[in-house]
Amino acid sequence: MKNRYKIISLLVVGIIFLTSSCKKYLDVNKDPNNPSVVSAANRLVGAITTSNGAAMWRGSREVAAVTQYGVAKNVPGAAETWRFTSSYFLMQNAYVWSMPNCVDLINLGNQEGSPNFVGAGETLLAANFGLLTDQLGSIVVDDYYNGKSQLNLEPQVQDQQSVYRHIDSLLDHAILSFASTSNKTALNSANGDIMYQGDVNKWTRFAWALKARYLNHLSKKSALYNPAKIIDACSKAFNADGMDAEFAHLAGGLQTDENPWFSWGGFDNGTITDPNDPNYNPRYFTWSQFFVNMLSSFPVTNNLYQDPRIGKIMKPALTDGQFRGLIVGGGLKGGQGALANGQPGDATKINGNDYSSFANSGFYTNQTSATPFITYSEVKFIEAEARLRSNDAPGALAAYEEGVKSNMRKMGVSVANINSYWAAQLADGLVAHFGNLTNGLSHIFREKYITMCLNPESWVDMRRVDYSKDIYGPSLMRPININSTVFDANNPNQWIRAMCYESNEEVRNPKAVGDNSPKHRLLTPLWWDTN
Repeated sequence: MKNRYKIISLLVVGIIFLTSSCKKYLDVNKDPNNPSVVSAANRLVGAITTSNGAAMWRGSREVAAVTQYGVAKNVPGAAETWRFTSSYFLMQNAYVWSMPNCVDLINLGNQEGSPNFVGAGETLLAANFGLLTDQLGSIVVDDYYNGKSQLNLEPQVQDQQSVYRHIDSLLDHAILSFASTSNKTALNSANGDIMYQGDVNKWTRFAWALKARYLNHLSKKSALYNPAKIIDACSKAFNADGMDAEFAHLAGGLQTDENPWFSWGGFDNGTITDPNDPNYNPRYFTWSQFFVNMLSSFPVTNNLYQDPRIGKIMKPALTDGQFRGLIVGGGLKGGQGALANGQPGDATKINGNDYSSFANSGFYTNQTSATPFITYSEVKFIEAEARLRSNDAPGALAAYEEGVKSNMRKMGVSVANINSYWAAQLADGLVAHFGNLTNGLSHIFREKYITMCLNPESWVDMRRVDYSKDIYGPSLMRPININSTVFDANNPNQWIRAMCYESNEEVRNPKAVGDNSPKHRLLTPLWWDTN
């Protein structure tokens, strides 16, 4: 299993620069063990692996701090204080490593007469475009590598609304491609479908799940937001446990094999393990108190209740067995973050053992923890939001309940604990809360935040509701030691809205990029983030 991705080294950079102009006489003495063309069946594994292990990871690494999941030990100077520049390299990982695999998979599927591979490539390509545009806004789409013609070294970007139309079109075509029965080669014929083992029904539902996600992003666009279309997409998306589109990581594999939250993101150098050692400085030291609050209090009322998932996600402190998180932007010296009611935490808690480690601490950060693209739980929360916004409170509550319980089942929570948790929510006024849009959204978004742990999609939600404390509770605050060269330290309502384009694009394609200063980029809302 550890060698399942050997072929990936053949897939990307060299292939991008191959053209169809090579003469037949150059094709003599071919080495059958080093083919110049790899089949679609053998390209699928690379498209899945790099879309997740390269693009998804790079698009999540800093955003996990923006969304206040993880906290660094020594700040400022970290992502959590919003010190972002053009050194952010999501574009490179997506455009160079991930997406060429998707494009070539599409082309090979067409050439070989196997539309199912076309659908898989288009679904993954749509997910990559969505990841990019939701952090950067306008991106290159039509001028991107197509696997057929020469690369445009100064490509034009397209506005985000056009990008969203392209994503929707890709997914529509993917769904039609999955419906085709005239496939000369089955999806898993080379054991390359490491996600669904050739189950075309699940791939189809993956595409519908993404359609629902991107349609739901338009909640601020009243003329475009269509709850009925979202609900319909959800009905055709994942409809049971075990369908999540996720990447199963391996122990001791390549960098793209192993869960990066466990290993190669700078979390553990393997020699220093004492959290109080000044030289112990992983990228994320521990979980934030804000996330602890999400797992230890209820929405709307903020009444305390310990979620049975908390012990599966993180370990308690060695000093006293309590679950505790740091203040965002303060590091270990800053002590505990604000409590669920918004009151300050214990600033004297500056011993490393007062906090559990981030890496290898539980369900999301163990060595082989899977990294999802999108899950059944997310689909149910999308449906719940769309139903609530269309005044279907009972339908919204039913979808919400399934979203909560499906995530708990996935994490191995016992039936008794699931039922107790749900009974406690009902006792806390849950049904009445769904009679009010803001209160209902508070339940949906907070539970969705828990189930999408470390997924950059959480940042989309936070921006869609303008980082509302009515939604996320009073403990959601901007980081201390905030980047004051860009953000007004005295304006608590000024939040980060987007990322900078990376330096390569800024230098080599300046006309397309425009103003890439942090002052402009970090403060300018994306298209879907404006009313």
